[in-house]
Amino acid sequence: MGESKQQDAEDILRSRSAVDIMAVNISPNPAALAAELNLEVHFHLEAPIANGVWDIEVGLKATDYARGDNCFQFLTPQVNISGIHPSQLTNCGLLIASLKDDAGDILDLKMVIQVSEQRGRLQRIIYSPLE
Repeated sequence: MGESKQQDAEDILRSRSAVDIMAVNISPNPAALAAELNLEVHFHLEAPIANGVWDIEVGLKATDYARGDNCFQFLTPQVNISGIHPSQLTNCGLLIASLKDDAGDILDLKMVIQVSEQRGRLQRIIYSPLE
């Protein structure tokens, strides 16, 4: 990579907002595999983010985030598992909430999902990356 392009890449990385995750609340947890999911993330920004969006498989409305403490909340009344082969359901997986802006990715918040059979039903547990 040329010196000019390398400097541009370093400037872009340096200009990206620092994000500190302060709390991750997941409910209900544990829950039936396809049950409602409420994800709430409290985070602190060192600089404002214009048109910030958290991407969880589906795009959400872009929002301007101010410098300082912020909160993001995602709620779905049901988790659609129809595209997952039944033999793959009782595995571990990742729930990834990606914070992005017009310039690209800022942060990937990765949460482990463990699915097991409990009393003949599939149950999920989502682990906060802060615990």
